[in-house]
Amino acid sequence: MKVWIRLSLAVVALGALVVVLYWPHKPKPAAAAKPLVAVNDAQVQRIAITPAPAPSGQSSPAVVLTRSGSDWQLEQPYAFKADGPTVSSLLDSLGDITGATVVGQASAAAKFGLDKPATVELGLADGKSLAFHFGSDNPSGDHVYLQIGSGPIEMVDTDVKDNAVKAAFDLQDKTVVNFPTGQVTALDLTDKGKTVHVEKVKNAWPAAQKSNVQSLLDGLEDAQMNAMADVTGKAAAADGLAHPAITLKLTWSGGSSQLDIGNKSGAAEYYARNSSSPAIFTISDYLVTDMNNVVTPPKPMTVAPSGSVN
Repeated sequence: MKVWIRLSLAVVALGALVVVLYWPHKPKPAAAAKPLVAVNDAQVQRIAITPAPAPSGQSSPAVVLTRSGSDWQLEQPYAFKADGPTVSSLLDSLGDITGATVVGQASAAAKFGLDKPATVELGLADGKSLAFHFGSDNPSGDHVYLQIGSGPIEMVDTDVKDNAVKAAFDLQDKTVVNFPTGQVTALDLTDKGKTVHVEKVKNAWPAAQKSNVQSLLDGLEDAQMNAMADVTGKAAAADGLAHPAITLKLTWSGGSSQLDIGNKSGAAEYYARNSSSPAIFTISDYLVTDMNNVVTPPKPMTVAPSGSVN
């Protein structure tokens, strides 16, 4: 009996050992790849982007942004409010470079297109700077050569350069008109001499205009400038903004904002500017259609009776 018990215990122990040895184990999560260089967003006070020289010799203008508190301002090539999330995304891309491969030393810069690089220089709060120099693409085009400061030459994914070497328009605030979402209490629209005033009553838009007004406000909330046409506003007369064809004023408790629409710019765009800046930009024509629908509501579609014959 004792022999049988011992044999049973041995079998159980052996089975347990087999389970420990061969039972599939959950692999330990791989350690996160260490970024090539640390970039502390809060410490960056200035960003200067210098594009690489164009083959023709005429390069795009340099872009300079400065921080004031938590806000970013575009300083060059023109003064304008910057888009904070876009600037933060740029800094995140520089602080999250992984998978880099050293391909050469600083002395071989010209071989990798780094004698005339595109550069993104970060000015830090302690007075130091951090420069990212981007050279040419590798032969397959999926990587780019990068030199940080005077360090070795690395090969990194081209997305790093695409996310960092931006033009001014990419980084500016492209909001068509500023207003607090859900707080507009009245709007005044003038379209080709016809003026319409629509006001909320008991926190609701008039039933006859509710759909048209809400569609317009929703469109304006999501709308972005298509392009910056004239940052100085000097072309106002030529662009039809000295005497706008359409003027929209939005009013809310404690404030208001205005958007003026000028001439057409191409097949599906209009020149426009808002009351926060003299800059002239272009917008998509669907916004103008939404404004037209408030001034002159479209007639309901006539539905033919069931069974009728045309």
